[in-house]
Amino acid sequence: MYNYDSQIKKFRDEKVTLPSDMRAMLLAHRKANADRIIARLPEFHDKVRVGETNFKSQGSFAMDTVIQTRFTDEEYDIDYGLVIRKSQLVKQDGLEMTPDEVKELIRDVLKDDRFSRQPRIMNNCVRVFYADDDDYKHHVDFPIYREFEDETENTIREIAGETGWSKSKPSRVNEWLEDLVAQKNAEKQGAGTQMRRMVKLLKRFCRSRSDWDMPNGMKLTMLVAECFQYFEREDEAFYQLLINLKNRLFWNLVVLNLADENLPKAKLTKTSQDQNMIDLRERANEAINELAILFKSDCKKEDARRAWDWIFQSDGFFKELEEKEKNEAKRQELLAKASLINTGSAATTAAGRIVSVGGAQVANAAHSFYGEHF
Repeated sequence: MYNYDSQIKKFRDEKVTLPSDMRAMLLAHRKANADRIIARLPEFHDKVRVGETNFKSQGSFAMDTVIQTRFTDEEYDIDYGLVIRKSQLVKQDGLEMTPDEVKELIRDVLKDDRFSRQPRIMNNCVRVFYADDDDYKHHVDFPIYREFEDETENTIREIAGETGWSKSKPSRVNEWLEDLVAQKNAEKQGAGTQMRRMVKLLKRFCRSRSDWDMPNGMKLTMLVAECFQYFEREDEAFYQLLINLKNRLFWNLVVLNLADENLPKAKLTKTSQDQNMIDLRERANEAINELAILFKSDCKKEDARRAWDWIFQSDGFFKELEEKEKNEAKRQELLAKASLINTGSAATTAAGRIVSVGGAQVANAAHSFYGEHF
């Protein structure tokens, strides 16, 4: 397979992984809203008190699998679960608050005149919107959980959902992924870390076209956990992931929540023939066909670049990278020649090329452009 490893790594680092300054800004907005809830919640409900420990990081941010958006209509999604004791979630008459009432409470606490769009109640969270019209478009979601102990003193957490309270563990998925990464790293150094990177690359592939309707990040993460195979090179690891993914989806399009502690595992897909799962299988097969050229003996760098550009729709990144590498090679060649000349070690071949002194070359005479006593 043609070696395109370094190019894939650079693409991942520069165009897939979230830049550190962007990550810091998003986390700052998450914290600002959490601080607003902590400070203002007692003003809206005198029985409710929360602090920083009541918030639980969730989703792709918690799992470190968030990727850069490519299209203007895409938003960064930051999930920050809020856990409140059930005993505090009561109305003035002593009755328990409904999920809708709890979400309405948190929405009102989060309202701020500085927002162009005020927070909104969604099915399973309260959403705060930011930057509607630029590359930093994002929102912060606050799923709300009530916590209590059952008759056997087990801690129970239930999320305020669209149809009522339902059992849910806000940090379960990211804890599951962290454990899996650690397990694979223990089996083979770097394997678990590479698996996490494959989640990002698969997300980028699935989000590379605006007209593709692909499975969400949760389903893709579960599929990578099933299909990942470690390789020294990132390009080989991703190619093999596509092979394993196609084979897996050929016989079964159902995706299970591997983070679910109960057996049988909960299904993430709606049916056994979800259209976006069928589309993913077809796209994976197309990608494998596009990459077939990498296995030809006469495959050139331009061929590899075109194939990988089809996979990720790099917006010219791979081509620009090639041009930079060519320019850098020329620069290094000129620097090497200048060094030879400056040290008096330069010679000229019959073809006029400057090389180091030796063999049949003739040493270059010292040059004096301005006279000996200028």
